Amino acid sequence: MDKPEDQAKRPPFDCQRCGTCCQGRGGIFLEPEQVPAAAAELAMDPEEFTLAFCQANNGRWEVLVNDEGFCRLLGEEGCLIHEAKPEICRRWPFFVNLLTKPYAFEEARLSCPGIDPDISYEDFVAHARAQGYGE
Repeated sequence: MDKPEDQAKRPPFDCQRCGTCCQGRGGIFLEPEQVPAAAAELAMDPEEFTLAFCQANNGRWEVLVNDEGFCRLLGEEGCLIHEAKPEICRRWPFFVNLLTKPYAFEEARLSCPGIDPDISYEDFVAHARAQGYGE
């Protein structure tokens, strides 16, 4: 059975800004040179931004989470700095674990509405590799 034309053109991943991947403590960092762009997304100066959302950690800025474990930069409409979000957030869902373990990919596809529900694991991996991920 052929896919409808609009479904055939769906990208393997299209962020829906749902916030599902925006939870968990630690591991989200901004390099110092990334802070001005992130701060600008919120019309803040870099120092004000880092005081409100980050803590210094080994020369980088670790993004803090709220009491429920969600990123402090997650708002009602999704990421508050979506256009300047940290590199690890930009890589989602093209993480090594999802590119090397089919069961991890299936779990991610079930929880992330941005992953094309009809894409095969093989096509997902091929797309990721073509984009330079997982090498």
